[in-house]
Amino acid sequence: MELANFRDYEAQKRDRDVFVIDTDYGEIVILPLAEAAKNHVRKFTDQINLGFYDGLAFHHIEPGMLIQGGDVNSRDDDPSNDGSGDPGYFLDPEIKLPNLRGSVGLAHPPGETTKGNSQFYILLADEPNLNGRYTVFGTVVQGLDVVDKISRLPAGEHGQPLKKVVMKRVYIEKRFV
Repeated sequence: MELANFRDYEAQKRDRDVFVIDTDYGEIVILPLAEAAKNHVRKFTDQINLGFYDGLAFHHIEPGMLIQGGDVNSRDDDPSNDGSGDPGYFLDPEIKLPNLRGSVGLAHPPGETTKGNSQFYILLADEPNLNGRYTVFGTVVQGLDVVDKISRLPAGEHGQPLKKVVMKRVYIEKRFV
């Protein structure tokens, strides 16, 4: 699949490994874009295989813009520390793709401007202001309606959902996409 046409993959459908995020609101299916961000896809794959994301939450929502999850601190019952967790590693940027609706990118922890770790975002709209600053490593191919539903949940003043949105299980499987 050519990077310039990563949204237009209809003619290239085949069985592929995808990331599946199971939530109470439905499944989000992500096509990894290893040709654009091989180290990010490899690390995300490793973390999924270790069960790292199982039980973590989408801890930040911005209606019409994004949902964000993957913070190790979101596993506990204290929402005040969500977004500040550090799993002990950083990935250098692999910035090659634009931030479009459905893009999955690596978020930066507080204090970092280019490197990321386990936290990721899913965009609800094209966000050109993020281009050149964040690594996109996947695109949602099924379940964008689930992302939209999560983004519309009631949230506190800092974007934390009032009801915890848990990633019950995150896994890899082959799907025809």
